[in-house]
Amino acid sequence: MKVNYKNTESEIISTIKSIEKKYDKIFILSNSKIISHHSFINDLSDLIFICKDGESCKSIPQYIDAITFLNENNCNKKSCIIAVGGGTICDFAGFIASTYMRGIDLIMIPTSLLAMVDAAIGGKTALNFLDTRNLLGTFKDSNEIIIGLHFIQTLDDNERLNGMAEILKYSLILDVKLFNFIESKVIKYFPNLDLDIFKELIDKCIKNKLTIVNKDHYDKGIRNILNFGHTVGHALESYYDFKLSHGRAILYGMKVATHLSDLNKEEKKRIKNIWKIFNLPKLDSINKNEIMIHMENDKKNIGGQLNFILLDKLGNAIIKPNFNKKLIEEALDIL
Repeated sequence: MKVNYKNTESEIISTIKSIEKKYDKIFILSNSKIISHHSFINDLSDLIFICKDGESCKSIPQYIDAITFLNENNCNKKSCIIAVGGGTICDFAGFIASTYMRGIDLIMIPTSLLAMVDAAIGGKTALNFLDTRNLLGTFKDSNEIIIGLHFIQTLDDNERLNGMAEILKYSLILDVKLFNFIESKVIKYFPNLDLDIFKELIDKCIKNKLTIVNKDHYDKGIRNILNFGHTVGHALESYYDFKLSHGRAILYGMKVATHLSDLNKEEKKRIKNIWKIFNLPKLDSINKNEIMIHMENDKKNIGGQLNFILLDKLGNAIIKPNFNKKLIEEALDIL
């Protein structure tokens, strides 16, 4: 998989124009909100499928609409789908590219920080179904990922926070040097970081994720550690009907997982200091029973036994088989 950094819209247009020579048709998958902010997307192709905004994009009706659009416009094995958007667009486009005609080429142009460091990397695709996030999915590696650093300048503080949640995750589970970097270069200035700092963060996260994915592409073992914070986080997303953003949900999930981890006082103190930059409000009047019901649908919940991701030290995650769900339920009180 090729990762290609670009600094301007014109550089992305030029790259796509050179790529399109390999294909008979280029199909763009994006949404109206993204296109309204980045009108250059209209110059990439005449064949653009407009998804619904947000998680509602990742649905069976939208999937049917998208493949109908591809079929009606003679999309074939020599065509290419280009996903331009955040995590939901990357998940959705990947699912389509992996299933249409048993798979066609896919290029990702992530426009959110979260997608740049996580959703566009590693080949996981998804649709939501039965009120459960990512219940349906495939594995589909993109042929190329084009990261336009200029997109970061258009992101509001909340979108930067969503991406920073996944960046923090990598530091907690894999990379204490990245954690040190966040402490020294990020915490004081976030969310107003220079683009070169963002590029360094993105690059470190991509390398970390690919290291794990290359060891366990199909998520049978060590790749599970990338789900740190996601068991509770996904349950919260479902509980709030996806009105709680993915990044914030994962932050709350990581708080629970960190609380349950066996860390020394100094490590917990350092992690708590990082939480301050996110300024997470208390979740009022949550129904713990409902959240636990949503957790029952977690993909790591097998035969009623849950594989839960914890930290055994800062920068190293472990998989705890058949974790006591009662402990998780009790830990929800800290939210």
